[in-house]
Amino acid sequence: MAAPTYLILPSLDGGEAIVATPSGAGYDTTRVAVTQLAALTVSDSILILPGQVVRIYETDLPKAGRAQQLKMARFAREDDIANGADDLHFALTDEQPPHLAVIDTDVMDRLMETLGGLRPKAAYADYDLLLGDRALHVIDRAVEPGRAALDLDWTDEALTRVSDIELAALFAQGVEAGRGVNLLQGDYRVRSNVDVPRPTLIRFAALAASAAVALFIWNGVQARAASTQAKDLRAQTAADYLSATGERAPANPGRTAAQAVKSGPDVPTGFLDLSAVLFSGLAEFDDMRVDQLRYNAQDGVLRLRLIYPSFDAAARAEAAMAKAGGTLTTGGVREQDGAFVGEATLSLEAAS
Repeated sequence: MAAPTYLILPSLDGGEAIVATPSGAGYDTTRVAVTQLAALTVSDSILILPGQVVRIYETDLPKAGRAQQLKMARFAREDDIANGADDLHFALTDEQPPHLAVIDTDVMDRLMETLGGLRPKAAYADYDLLLGDRALHVIDRAVEPGRAALDLDWTDEALTRVSDIELAALFAQGVEAGRGVNLLQGDYRVRSNVDVPRPTLIRFAALAASAAVALFIWNGVQARAASTQAKDLRAQTAADYLSATGERAPANPGRTAAQAVKSGPDVPTGFLDLSAVLFSGLAEFDDMRVDQLRYNAQDGVLRLRLIYPSFDAAARAEAAMAKAGGTLTTGGVREQDGAFVGEATLSLEAAS
């Protein structure tokens, strides 16, 4: 997976942000006026916020679902927060017991407005990612690792200055080490995305194209409407199969695509072949959806994040995909923001 671009922001009053783009083993950096950030063409970015606008607390919460822990954390810190809870955005780490981050919703809204169509995949407070006992000079503020960020005129401490490239590397180390609270949760969480490179070779393109379109329709409309759409697209798939091969479509075109790929000498599994299997499997459900989907051309697999209706639904999904002609390998299921989320991979290589 490609390294992200880091957008290190100045204070909310304006100024220049540091844009750190991955280059080799390090980063290339430039400074861009905050007002110009929305014009950037960056698809994979991480936002570093000035720590003055974010408060982070340790908690001693019992293990529970994420939604329940968030409610308990807000109640536990009510006396420490001057603003009303309705004016604040809260975020938790995945670790147990979690850390709680608090930021004004007005600040988050202003940030999203400033970024325009640019949507980072994560956002962290600067001090929350750093380690060490050196206070750093970051653009227009003093950052004490793990503690706080202050305006420059609020401290007389001698600050360590590092280059923009070194600064980007320090933040990247923190993210890679799993430190920090990602603020993009709840109303600001990253929405579904698809990062799919074009496959080098696609077999049964006409057959699988219909299935791929159906997959995205399934992910974007109500379940009942998608079920109706599925029936129509199955009929279209059969017609495409007949047109492409001169033969009537088999009862399970997804399995046929899988077997065709397996029988070929050096034919990699294509995205559309896998999409056909995925769609066929999902057609059995009206309570399961794909939240994220990525195609790995090198391994020939789809990497998925699935939203399940319950903790035990992963086993049903595995059986459905096997019936459709693929192998779904699921991981653990966790509760996140009131939903049951789990990562999985879909392949054809072990299908029978």
